[in-house]
Amino acid sequence: MNSMDGQEWYIQAFDEWYPIVYQHRDDKEAQYQVDFAISELNLKDNCRVLDLCCGYGRHIKYLNNKVFQVVGYDLSLYLLNKAKEFLSNKVFLVKGDVRNLPFPSECFDAVLNFFTSFGYFKEHKDNVQQIEQVSCVLKSGGRFLFDYFNPIQAKKIHDVKTEREFKTYIIKERRWYDKENKEIKKSICIYSKDRCFEKSYLESVKVYTFDELSEMFSRSQLQIKNVYGNYNKEKFTSDSPRLIIIGVKNE
Repeated sequence: MNSMDGQEWYIQAFDEWYPIVYQHRDDKEAQYQVDFAISELNLKDNCRVLDLCCGYGRHIKYLNNKVFQVVGYDLSLYLLNKAKEFLSNKVFLVKGDVRNLPFPSECFDAVLNFFTSFGYFKEHKDNVQQIEQVSCVLKSGGRFLFDYFNPIQAKKIHDVKTEREFKTYIIKERRWYDKENKEIKKSICIYSKDRCFEKSYLESVKVYTFDELSEMFSRSQLQIKNVYGNYNKEKFTSDSPRLIIIGVKNE
């Protein structure tokens, strides 16, 4: 379940099933998060912004008319093609790996990384490289929005099972914390309503503590300016639903 044809899970997971499994991540949420980003990162109409792991562009849709230029970057060709269906032609959509961003150094005023699009790689150095690449493409004084699950809460997940329906599908999920590998794992099984099996795969995301993330930021010339526990700008605590870090590249 962890791989298909030797592929890593994140290659096979972000296909036509992704909007079904994560349909609760809707436009209303995206607009609220973009408003937060504009305010917190002080984005102006002359800014160039990179939406890293942009998916099908739900954040770009609201950000597009607020800044000078938005570039969407994602590994999934399927999701990028979905984004093209409704986004303006002035939005650049680029396919690629977060470990090797194909952009000039210091070309973006801000980088946005929403909805736990970090920690996907088994090798620690690869996850570090993602942060390093963000720093590389940020201008001096540029800002970075990093949205991650709360690692304190993640480590408490023992065995959580859920089942929900969406349109003609049933989605069964099981989540647990793998202490040995320091990963949150989530098995996802999709069935049609007549219980015919459609697809299954296993997500696996590294759980980094705030201190570990802080060290990564610091080594990549990113200074942490603010830390929040949600998009209401409430302070981060052990009970917060999210860990949202605002970083600034050293000048």
